[in-house]
Amino acid sequence: MRYEMVYFDLDGTLLDFAKAEREAISTVLAEFGIPLSDDQIRMYVEINKKWWRFLSEGKASKDRIVIARFEEFLSWLRHTEISPAEVSERYLERLSNCGYFLPGAEEFLKKMKALNVRMAALTNGVHSVQERRAKLLKLERFFEFMITSELCGKPKPDPAMFLLAASKSGVPLTQSVYVGDDPVTDYLAAKNAEADFILLDLDSVHPDFDGLRATSYDELFDLLTCESIIS
Repeated sequence: MRYEMVYFDLDGTLLDFAKAEREAISTVLAEFGIPLSDDQIRMYVEINKKWWRFLSEGKASKDRIVIARFEEFLSWLRHTEISPAEVSERYLERLSNCGYFLPGAEEFLKKMKALNVRMAALTNGVHSVQERRAKLLKLERFFEFMITSELCGKPKPDPAMFLLAASKSGVPLTQSVYVGDDPVTDYLAAKNAEADFILLDLDSVHPDFDGLRATSYDELFDLLTCESIIS
């Protein structure tokens, strides 16, 4: 193994957030008597991405974005009579119980664990949601620990999460690698922490990424375990 410690992003890297998000938003809005069409769900997804981008850019706090996204979405739906705070509370509760691995992710983690690879998770996701989903999926089988931006006080791409992780693992960041699906936030976080980075591009939407890139879990496994490929 080239790396002593492998850190992973969760949503979009190992966990099927798109499936969980769709299930949670559809269920919650249906409880308010609003069945959502595919186009309306796509609009929510775009609004949500925008607000999470604001978090990474330091333009909004997590407490703000978890409600602001629903303020904007409900306004777009013309249902301003519904409380965004109440929708947010119900959504986070529902999302906490929607834990799904991406196809092949669990098998990949089992292969890594069989090699005694040390692993942990670093995520910008809401702590209570990620903690509950981690328990549902029994991520403790694979990870020594999980750090959220709420635990360290700052979201990616700030390196604070990585510095805390290095302290907990006892492994220098120069001997660690971060695997994520975002070629901007995840890459910059690793770069700012002076750790190596591998982009997991399962949908092959970033072919021009200038760095290590895997388009499948098999390819990622090889990058992480075969020194000759990346040394």
